[in-house]
Amino acid sequence: MSDLVNARPEDIRKLATALATYRQEVVGAGRKVQSALGAAHWHDGQKDKFEARYRDLQKSIDRFVGGDVDAMIKCLNALAAKLADIQSMRM
Repeated sequence: MSDLVNARPEDIRKLATALATYRQEVVGAGRKVQSALGAAHWHDGQKDKFEARYRDLQKSIDRFVGGDVDAMIKCLNALAAKLADIQSMRM
């Protein structure tokens, strides 16, 4: 496998921006679900089980979005900056 990168910095930045948008939408969706759970007129053991499962799922999603996705965005932006620097040296 080659370390050669054949990409345009602006395309890499667009991907990073798309991931940032994804992160914001996932966080927003999680808030909407949490709000809906709080507003639901549902009080029994089934709701308690559902809420516990949802909280576990949301914790996993938060770790992914807050860790992995943020790291991907950071790496993509660093790659775009390096590519832009290399391209400016060639010109």
